[in-house]
Amino acid sequence: MKSVDLNAKWHIATEGDEIVRNLPYDATAHAARDYTCAFGELNGYVPAARAVFTKELPAVRRGKAYVCISGSLGYGDVFINGDLIGRVHGVYPHKFDVTGLLGSSHNELKLELVSVPGMSDKYVGLGIGGGVTLVTEDDIDIEHGSLFVTTETTGDKTYADVTLSVKNDTDAAQKIVLDCTLLNNRGKRCGKKQRKIFVRARSSKSFTVRVRINKAYEWTLSDPYVYTAVASLIMDGDSDGARSVSTTFGVVTRALNPVRGLYINNKNTDLFGAYVSHADAILGGASVYTNEKRRFEALKGLGYNAVHFVECPSDAALRALDDIGMYAYVDIFSALGSGKAPLDAHIFGEATAIEESVIALRNHPCVAIYGVADDVPECYGRNDGYAVIEEGVGLIKSLDDTRPVTVSTHELVPTTQELENAGVKRRMDSDATAINAGREKDLFDTLTEPAFSAVDVCGFNYLYPLYGSDKLKHNRLILGSRTDSERAFESVDETEKNLHVIGDFADCGIDYPGGGKLNEILCSKGDLDAIGDDKIQGAYKRIILGGRNLAYLAVLDPDTDEPVAMWNWPRYLGKEVTVRVYTSGDVAALYLDGRLIGRKLAGKINRHIATFTTEYYPGTLEAVCYFKGVECARAKLKTAGSPKSIRLTAYEKSLSLSRGDIGFAYVDVCDREGDLVPYAMRTLTAQITGAELVGFINGDPMLRKISFDSCPAFGGRAMLAIRPDETGKAVVKVTGDGLLSSKISFKIKD
Repeated sequence: MKSVDLNAKWHIATEGDEIVRNLPYDATAHAARDYTCAFGELNGYVPAARAVFTKELPAVRRGKAYVCISGSLGYGDVFINGDLIGRVHGVYPHKFDVTGLLGSSHNELKLELVSVPGMSDKYVGLGIGGGVTLVTEDDIDIEHGSLFVTTETTGDKTYADVTLSVKNDTDAAQKIVLDCTLLNNRGKRCGKKQRKIFVRARSSKSFTVRVRINKAYEWTLSDPYVYTAVASLIMDGDSDGARSVSTTFGVVTRALNPVRGLYINNKNTDLFGAYVSHADAILGGASVYTNEKRRFEALKGLGYNAVHFVECPSDAALRALDDIGMYAYVDIFSALGSGKAPLDAHIFGEATAIEESVIALRNHPCVAIYGVADDVPECYGRNDGYAVIEEGVGLIKSLDDTRPVTVSTHELVPTTQELENAGVKRRMDSDATAINAGREKDLFDTLTEPAFSAVDVCGFNYLYPLYGSDKLKHNRLILGSRTDSERAFESVDETEKNLHVIGDFADCGIDYPGGGKLNEILCSKGDLDAIGDDKIQGAYKRIILGGRNLAYLAVLDPDTDEPVAMWNWPRYLGKEVTVRVYTSGDVAALYLDGRLIGRKLAGKINRHIATFTTEYYPGTLEAVCYFKGVECARAKLKTAGSPKSIRLTAYEKSLSLSRGDIGFAYVDVCDREGDLVPYAMRTLTAQITGAELVGFINGDPMLRKISFDSCPAFGGRAMLAIRPDETGKAVVKVTGDGLLSSKISFKIKD
């Protein structure tokens, strides 16, 4: 089998303009917003748009051929040489059989895509967020997608079971040598085994080869050790002509205990994480490894050990999780027969979507649990839901039975028929009345029981009060698949108290395009803002999740009551303001310029928050926190001076051109002493040499901008992204009105 990368030099036509770009690419990532378009808040107010992506393909005159598209952004048709071969819908992987269609010396692959506000409840984008590959198979070859590696430890020995399917499309039976070689994370061989196999004419057969791993290391959160398995077919003793495929994998075991929950590598494990959108505020739906790594490292810094995706994430995102050590919980579908963006099984094919998604996911050690779909009414049996869910679970397990499977829903408003079936005959005058009537009859438990019986773990959305409830009549393992960030303390506490609850996922980890409030370009519910900085709720989450020796200070904005990490309130000079101290300690003392304002209890009994009221005067506000009488943490807020200068810092200063790395520079507006000025909103302008500017944003959900290469500071901060165009050095210079400019350089290697 041979896989050819098709991501370079796509011709992209939008509204009469044509450009040439490499994939991944999102044509609407920085489009002008239209605040009048219907349902615009769902899509970040990006107006309806169309794009045509074209790419020349090489000739394939014999054997099987497939075009594989990962991360389609928008909805549309796929053509080969003008003939429609299928459609793309959603970001899950699509595979199209193009055997016999590429006989010409010049072949054209064309995608006609459309994106319209209201097509989804989230930002859709327009383009290809992952990548495109052309896969070809010889008459005798390893079948595409069949390579799957599982591991098993027996005593002090660890084995990799390498499973694959070999097809023989010739008229003669074939004797072949199957070679399986394992490489450690330094590329050195750590295991090898050969096996003679026999495949009959015009048939396909599955084989499993057990290879011992020398000096095996488990893949863990603290040491995410990744191996590579290479499987080759050696024909007639000719190793040079071998057909080979490879995949990465990790040594991970997963098991469920009906009483104590989830065990990973024989350790009881709770999954604490948050939903993460496929789209990012600065790159849109384009998924690049360096950006995914930046986002996930920021979430891991909050204390999370997992992320939740709806629909299959890109390979770049999965590799980033493999490398930094975080778990992934992946819902295959966002909807089934109804709801947010229903899947038309006749057009798109549920079975194909499940198959391609699980194949893309199953060799990544980060993937801890599959979900059939996210928050679906089918769990109540609607739309023939019980049968649909059971069929989906069966398909997933037929492809990978090493991980648990879940499906999730929240407490729905019962229908009249559901209430009548439960014996409730009276008329309901509101949804609240119907829900209360359903609770009296335990309808949530009764109606979801057949759906939850089909899965290993029950997904509860926004239902943490039920974790310890005796109203649940069935012995169930529960996953808090979505919880409100405002109820983070309660949901995490309930998860930790109940052993049968295996995890808790906040409904938003990072602000993302679309899904916001009125006139907001970005969803603003995340624990991190659009550029990846901590919000107060994110800092608080660190403490809730068990962080020690931590303290954070925030002042409630007198106008909005929103907590803000700032001590600049000149309009309220001499007036009372409310100060919160978030701490892992049990007592907090608050000082202003060394003068004690007071001491308050914090600790778990007060949800790790000590609240003070004091008068605002400029100076240094400091919290000193104690645990069992011993100082454990300090936090300061200092009145900032006037904006004077710009400070630039880079996420990574060394970038790889061949890998398609993106460089990120954080921009701080500072005062004379070099301290961040959190109220600064000066307009900043970027000048780039040796690279292309691909985004310049701040953490403002409104994201007010006047041009592509300029951006106002928000909270005194902004962030820009560059894509290098040649080896050597890229230089970023940022200027601002009345501010001393700043430069930073990036080293670009091949």
